[in-house]
Amino acid sequence: MQGLSTNKFGEADLKTDDRCFELIEKAGNQMLEDAGLDSEYISSPGGKCRMFFGTLMADADYYSRYSKAKSEGREEHCLCDMNEYACYAAKLFGVKGAVDVCSVACASGTTAVGMALQFIGAGLCDAVVVGGADPLTPLSAYGFNVLRAMSGDVCSPYDESRDGINIGECGAFFRVEELEHAKARGAHIYCEIVGFASGNDAYHITGPEPEGNEAVKTISRSLDSAGISADKLDYINGHGTGTEKNDSMEKKAADMIFAGMASMPYMSSTKALIGHCMGSSRAVELASVIISINSGRPIKMPNLEKPIDGSDMFMPRENLHINYAMSNSFAFGGSSASPIVKRYEGEQR
Repeated sequence: MQGLSTNKFGEADLKTDDRCFELIEKAGNQMLEDAGLDSEYISSPGGKCRMFFGTLMADADYYSRYSKAKSEGREEHCLCDMNEYACYAAKLFGVKGAVDVCSVACASGTTAVGMALQFIGAGLCDAVVVGGADPLTPLSAYGFNVLRAMSGDVCSPYDESRDGINIGECGAFFRVEELEHAKARGAHIYCEIVGFASGNDAYHITGPEPEGNEAVKTISRSLDSAGISADKLDYINGHGTGTEKNDSMEKKAADMIFAGMASMPYMSSTKALIGHCMGSSRAVELASVIISINSGRPIKMPNLEKPIDGSDMFMPRENLHINYAMSNSFAFGGSSASPIVKRYEGEQR
């Protein structure tokens, strides 16, 4: 994998004032610059280069306009269309192949990455652009407030005193290539995606299956697809929303996965720093995992004071050598997804 970007915005001329388009353009231009590519190069293989786009709230303005019109007694016909944003991104990057939109709640960005791995692994394409964007919207803020899932303070994942989420926004995109394809063009390779699995607990529309059984199944299938055992994992970037139910379920799943091991891998949540960025959250969180692999400095949770059950797996670790890392999603509707990435040990050109 190479062509890493986050939503640290640079200068760019925007073609629209829609916030989601802005996130796509700013993060997308960073990806192109970092990968040393332009849209003409990406266009050159035609349909052999696809795009996988993960989002949840991209078209939230449509809902807001419809609701406002209804409250004022006006007719408003709003077609919600996430494809509009994905196709905008594809045009920006020069993607000529199929454009796939993944919208499985907060596992959207992770699922998009998994689809990229599966298509490249099957030989259906040599390279893809994958990522997503989600703006900060009143709809998400009101929705989580109604669910009483919002923190009254700062989000504190995996802490005994956790009381809910903070909401953020992000855009993040990656250029994912078949390894020999990337090496042939002299790309800087950040890591290898070596495993992926997804699932659904079919339990509740907003609450996870409390014992973590489905999470264990998804993680186990991902480990199997990567061809490694659980003791090979050095770092886990958890879903870690800071809600009582999610964090408790993740801790139970971790206890089952690593039962009998002398020590557990370090586990933390990027949401402690940037909040919950909805469907695209796992795209930017995967970026944080890749940065952690390359820097040896995984995400710390600054508000962690009393870890769940006193577990030391959440305690900060300095200068951690990470060979394998997992990035987990456990979303509304029961969707789960877990990619595994590996440090790239080959030579860089």
